[in-house]
Amino acid sequence: MSLSGNLAYAGEPVPSARRLVLDKALALALRHLTSHRQCSLVEIGLARLAEDTTQDPFTPFIDLPLLVTGAIRGEEQSADCLPALTTILFLGIDLLDDLADHDLSPDWKGYTESEINLFALTLLSTLPSLILSEFAVSPEKQWRLQKRLARGLLRMSEGQSQDLAMTGSPRVGLEEVESSLVGKSGAEAAIFAALAAEMAGANPEEIKNYEEMGCFLGVASQLASDCYDLFQAPFSRDLKNGTRTFPIAYCLGKKGGKDRLEFLKILEQGMSDLSLHEQIRRFLHQTGALRFSAFIVELYCQRALRSLEKARPLEPAAHYLREVIHAISFFHQPKEVMS
Repeated sequence: MSLSGNLAYAGEPVPSARRLVLDKALALALRHLTSHRQCSLVEIGLARLAEDTTQDPFTPFIDLPLLVTGAIRGEEQSADCLPALTTILFLGIDLLDDLADHDLSPDWKGYTESEINLFALTLLSTLPSLILSEFAVSPEKQWRLQKRLARGLLRMSEGQSQDLAMTGSPRVGLEEVESSLVGKSGAEAAIFAALAAEMAGANPEEIKNYEEMGCFLGVASQLASDCYDLFQAPFSRDLKNGTRTFPIAYCLGKKGGKDRLEFLKILEQGMSDLSLHEQIRRFLHQTGALRFSAFIVELYCQRALRSLEKARPLEPAAHYLREVIHAISFFHQPKEVMS
């Protein structure tokens, strides 16, 4: 999950902490992993994330826990164990996504897909529980953190399952795609925000508000990213993989009869013939898929802002969280993708 817009942090309160978090994540992982090969894999994965974080204006797995903590405590962020934990979680999630999309980077050359899949599952299952067990918190809070993480991962699994089931399908509804987004991308950001709120000592109502904010932010960000992939990227990975994103589902719902059959045909052909992607984009523009998707992005951004305000966040983190949400919106500032 990444933002397709440009977000400038005044004074950069979060990006400067990313390197410390990544170093902490590596140290925690190396302390628990049991083989040289596992250690090599985590070093490769975190090195790749380090490259990505220098380019992305907002990295939810690091920045969101830090900002939520700051919004509750009102103090400068530190690279404690929680952002390191969410970084390890994200690496596992990201690897499983790349495997599902057949989109592994060249960094993993020399490792089989089966080995990488097993490693990703390790990052999502055993490592987080071990790291959480070492947090200096009460047994009750420890139990709440473990339960919150497990439930969040279950929601993510269901969302990913829905997404995979829709791949290449001729019949996909907007409600199905939206449900998948909420279950996958929404639940992911909700985990990051809710764990941070729990660790920072927020009360149950505040935790709920931050969890909802994270969910809404995650959905808006993923939908904006899907629009970037379809309408602005040099070539569309989603079209290549046959992924049924929200704009595709909207177009399928608007077209009927002969036009719908033609659209389905070029969608199928576009998985192997990249030259057809421009024709698919024209179909999408004709139905207003981009503008409708932009409206839904805005809807989730507004929901995220309302949940944030209900949590009564402290400054300066509150300002940066608002800026993160505004940066996702197509209407808050001009974006090339809308031209």
